[in-house]
Amino acid sequence: MVVTKIDKCAQGALLTNLLNLQNVVKTQTTSCFPQPLLISSVHYWGIHLLRCFIAHVTASIRLKDTSKSE
Repeated sequence: MVVTKIDKCAQGALLTNLLNLQNVVKTQTTSCFPQPLLISSVHYWGIHLLRCFIAHVTASIRLKDTSKSE
């Protein structure tokens, strides 16, 4: 779920809307990704995360585990 224009409303309204959205996801959906992707239309916050997420779930890119396992 993508939430756009997060910078267009007051922080309190954004928090209220996100809590309501979380309730909808829990009660009215069965296969919705539980983490909403927050996107700013003015500052472009979240755009890169959204692009990477789409590329990952569509298998457009392969991610490699770079952690050192001992």
